Amino acid sequence: MSDLDLWLIILGGGLLTYLTRIGGHLLIARIGALPPRLEAALNAVPAAVITTIVAPVVVSGTWAERLSILACGLLCLWLPGIVVVLLGTAFVAVARSQGF
Repeated sequence: MSDLDLWLIILGGGLLTYLTRIGGHLLIARIGALPPRLEAALNAVPAAVITTIVAPVVVSGTWAERLSILACGLLCLWLPGIVVVLLGTAFVAVARSQGF
């Protein structure tokens, strides 16, 4: 993959992200309030995304990754999300560098 390909992917991803976000704002501005069922569906998205990321690692990951997920699950009760992500990433990186 060339540098140009990488930059095109980054710019394309950024453009698509912007378009979907601005589209959502324009849609909400046009219809006013969200219907209750749509609001409930949108509230379920974060849990679905986390499950999609975590489930494959729990099923087929290494023990270091599984322990990291367990630790992050506990730490998220007390620490901000970004801190938990950084700690979990650091734990897995160190465990992998040590051969686990």
